[in-house]
Amino acid sequence: MRILKGAAKKGLGVLGYEVHRSSGQRVSASGPPVGFSNPVSFSNFDNLAQAYEQRLNDSGQLVVANEMRSRLLARLLGTPPSEAYFIVHALAECEDVHGDVCEFGVAQGETSALIANEIRSSNRVLHLFDSFEGLPRPTEEDQLKDDISSLGSIEAYAGSMSLPEEMVRTRLGAISFPPQRFVIHRGFIEQVLKHDSGLPKEVGFAYIDLDFYEPTSLTLDFLHRTTSTGAMIIVDDYDFFSTGAKTAVDEFLEEKNAGEMIYECLVPNTRYGNFAVLTRSG
Repeated sequence: MRILKGAAKKGLGVLGYEVHRSSGQRVSASGPPVGFSNPVSFSNFDNLAQAYEQRLNDSGQLVVANEMRSRLLARLLGTPPSEAYFIVHALAECEDVHGDVCEFGVAQGETSALIANEIRSSNRVLHLFDSFEGLPRPTEEDQLKDDISSLGSIEAYAGSMSLPEEMVRTRLGAISFPPQRFVIHRGFIEQVLKHDSGLPKEVGFAYIDLDFYEPTSLTLDFLHRTTSTGAMIIVDDYDFFSTGAKTAVDEFLEEKNAGEMIYECLVPNTRYGNFAVLTRSG
C-alpha cells in the first residue's frame, strides 16, 4: 500500500476530476453516480479505480474485485477515494479479526454504504453511530484549524452538519444491505456509550469521523476495551478542521503505548486525506 497509495489520487488529478454528490435522497445502485456529467467520465473513473486495485494486488495488498465499489467511491465527498481505499484495504486486512464493524459519525451514510458493501459477504454486523442532531459543543481542546464552512469560529459549528437518519437507511437500502446486519445507535456518543445496551462486545474495525476532541477520545477508549490484536481504527480529520481529533489520538497513543507498543500509527501524506490509521499490535 505504501508504494502505490498515491496512484488513485494522482490519477484523478491528471484526469481533472472534481466529483460531487447530491445532498438529497436520490440514490442509485446502477449507472453513473450523481455528480458525473456523463457516462464516459464515470467509465474513466471506473477504469482508473480498477487499474489502481490491480496495482495494489500486484504489490501484495489484496483488494477483492467488487463491481459496486466504483459507484460508491464516486459518490463520496468528505472522504476522497484515496482515503476510502485505506478503509477498503483495512477491512480486508482485519477480515479474520474477531468483532463487528463500526462507523462513528455517519453523516449522509455514503461511507456507511461503502463499508457495508465491503463486508457484505461476511456475517459481521455494522454498527453506525450518529447524533443526527449535528456536531456537539466544542471543548477547549478544539481549536479551529480549517474553517471549512466559513463560520468564523469553532463554537459556530455546534449543531451544524445535522442530517436525517433516513438518509443512511436509504443508502444502505439502495445497495440491498440486509437490515438485520446493521444497527443504528442514535444520540451523542457520551450518552450512547453510557446507556445503549446494544453496543458491540467485540470490534474488528472502526472508522471514526466525529470531528471534535471529546467524542473522539471517548470512542477511542471504548474501542480499546473492545478490540484485540489485529483490529484497525481509522480516525478522520486528523489535524484538520478542529485540532481536537489529532489531540485525542495523540493523547490516546501516548497513554496506551507508555509501557509497551500496543498501537502502531500511520499518518499518510495529506495529499491522500487527513486521517490516522491505528493498528492494534498487542
